[in-house]
Amino acid sequence: MNGPVRPYVITGGRSRPTRTDLAIESLVSALPGPLGLPEPPALPEHVLLNREHRRILGLCHSLLSVAEVAAHLGLPLGVVKVLVGDLWDLGAVQVLPPVPQAERLPTTLLEEVLVGLRQLR
Repeated sequence: MNGPVRPYVITGGRSRPTRTDLAIESLVSALPGPLGLPEPPALPEHVLLNREHRRILGLCHSLLSVAEVAAHLGLPLGVVKVLVGDLWDLGAVQVLPPVPQAERLPTTLLEEVLVGLRQLR
């Protein structure tokens, strides 16, 4: 059978990540070590990385959000969340949670800074 692989095949039939705290704004980066390499050496028998897992590891040499990873791979966001969750469980990636709403700068402050910068011209 030629053609695209169905998302449920890529995730092994799973539709939800193992981590509930994985947001689309979470930043992902591959960790150095056997699992963080694009071509891991000897992996334990129970660890099976599919092509998409390896592509994620290759992409995440610098910080990317889960949404950016999905866009680069051309895969649905839910699929990428499941795959990133797998890699996180294996210790192959580091995931940084999004900044809490309370710690974000107010929009009005950012607008004032922008107005000030424009006046510097």
